[in-house]
Amino acid sequence: MLYCAKCQVLSPDGIICPSCGSEKLREPRPDDPVLLITANETKAEMIESVFEDHNMLYEERVCGLGGAPSAILGKTTNTNMNIFVPFSELEAAAALLNGIGILDEHDALLLNQEQDYEDGEENTEEINPRKRVIWRIVSAILFILAVWGVVGIADFAANAFKAFFTNH
Repeated sequence: MLYCAKCQVLSPDGIICPSCGSEKLREPRPDDPVLLITANETKAEMIESVFEDHNMLYEERVCGLGGAPSAILGKTTNTNMNIFVPFSELEAAAALLNGIGILDEHDALLLNQEQDYEDGEENTEEINPRKRVIWRIVSAILFILAVWGVVGIADFAANAFKAFFTNH
């Protein structure tokens, strides 16, 4: 299992980062912050209180581009928070979250990378970055052709409709 210093996530396959696709991965150090879970504000408050009760180091960040917490805006709790813990405390943090019912056994196994795929799931391979670019180009061309076809059909229908009313 390797670590992406840019995204601060662990790569289960150790080839590329699952978040950014970077191939610049390294062995995790004990003090590296690792993304443990993304949770809504309510769950994040529960996690925060459990971690503080157990004197566990953690960091909480607003998910995405950032913004004001929903309580300030008077909204319901809908902002997602990323919870990071040091790599050395990852298993202990997962066990705490499992204990309060936020992570289940399956999630804890995924964090520890001990999943055996016994549920019938297949281990899917990551697509080569070059193939991914080619598929994106092909998809863009097919999309443009589909839009061109729809516009052509709509133009033909509009002309037929116009001709029907101008000839009578």
